[in-house]
Amino acid sequence: MNSLNTLLFPGTTLHSIRQFPLFLLLRKIHILQPVEDAPETASAEPSDNFIKSGFCQVHTPCPLGESRKRFQHLLKDISSRTDDYAAQLSALTLATLSNSGEKTALSEREIISSIKTPTQHTTEIKKDAENEERLWQARLVLSIGEILDREEEEIALNLARLEDDEASLFQQLHGVNNISDTEENPFAEISQMKENLRVLHPGSIKNRCRAWKILFSESSQQNSDILLTTIPESVDLLLEEYEKISGNSALEIATLPLPGFIGWEREKACNTALDFHTKHSTLITELEMELSAAKNGKNDCLPNKLSKSWESALEQEFPQEQHGRIAAKIYLFPQTSCSTLLLNSPSSPGGNTIVIVVG
Repeated sequence: MNSLNTLLFPGTTLHSIRQFPLFLLLRKIHILQPVEDAPETASAEPSDNFIKSGFCQVHTPCPLGESRKRFQHLLKDISSRTDDYAAQLSALTLATLSNSGEKTALSEREIISSIKTPTQHTTEIKKDAENEERLWQARLVLSIGEILDREEEEIALNLARLEDDEASLFQQLHGVNNISDTEENPFAEISQMKENLRVLHPGSIKNRCRAWKILFSESSQQNSDILLTTIPESVDLLLEEYEKISGNSALEIATLPLPGFIGWEREKACNTALDFHTKHSTLITELEMELSAAKNGKNDCLPNKLSKSWESALEQEFPQEQHGRIAAKIYLFPQTSCSTLLLNSPSSPGGNTIVIVVG
């Protein structure tokens, strides 16, 4: 059986320890990245454990080529400024992307002009130039979004560890010498970190989704079977879009648990996921077969027996008391292909899409 093609939406990287458990559920996740890797690293053996192990495959639609260094220089300049990254992201609004006839904001025009050479302006056809500008803006928003995500998580994790240290010190001052809860239960620190994360602004989520769709429209992944997200608010946008397209509501076909924690380091988490797939390959294959059946319109729910087997395997490998649990909700969007759902393009017959939201 061919594995279903899973595409991350609207993320452009999997960097968080909170995202590592995704690899227990899926054999491979395809990721659209705004900017290709440097030529010297692209030709070398992958350094990322998940890519090396086959769990991830990255794609860069319309690579920047010779303009890559200029783009990276711009990002470095933005990230080194003293003003807030969120303000930078807000300044790069994508409102003009949905209204191509309107004049692009001066700040955006200046940013794009600082990257493109003058000869490009004089030789490009107007339509091609507009499409290129849309791609430039999308790359910028998504790249700055990555910077925001990494910085927010680092701050939240440091706060969580500081709070844990303060609690331990308080216990010692009162003569209590118990082992820290986070040493016995690492998920407690993950939960604490999640509470410290700032809530994403709805406008920011919409802009990032819109930017990601622009990148997706130029990609080779438009026939994907599954959309995977760790941003629940982005699924709300998909559910609304599906209702507009079909007049119906998407079907929630299952909710499967995942451990909230499988390792602090990428290498450790990757090896843990590999071990799980080796020990429970039959279960993973059965899950893939049921998802494939749903994709092909043969069922609209996962068997209860499969759910029970999944929960049993998780408890065996990742006891809830130590590893916690997060939910993976699985939706079915009948008679709507991935490209139709995201781009409003014509749907192929029976083109169902599965959407999985984790978190």
